[in-house]
Amino acid sequence: MTIKHPEGVDFSYKDNRTEYEIFFDLMYANYLQEKHDNNESKDILSKTDYFESNQRFLLTKFKEEA
Repeated sequence: MTIKHPEGVDFSYKDNRTEYEIFFDLMYANYLQEKHDNNESKDILSKTDYFESNQRFLLTKFKEEA
């Protein structure tokens, strides 16, 4: 069975986040994994609090890796 897609419609996935947003999301995921690995589930920061607490570090690290 063949499925016909409408012409002119792009079905590919497009990530509209900036490079920094992608970097931040990966860093936050790593932070959550580290907390889980160390059984520190009681004191996990929200994504917003993590960003506010680590903004300078994140920007410095992003520039280093760019």
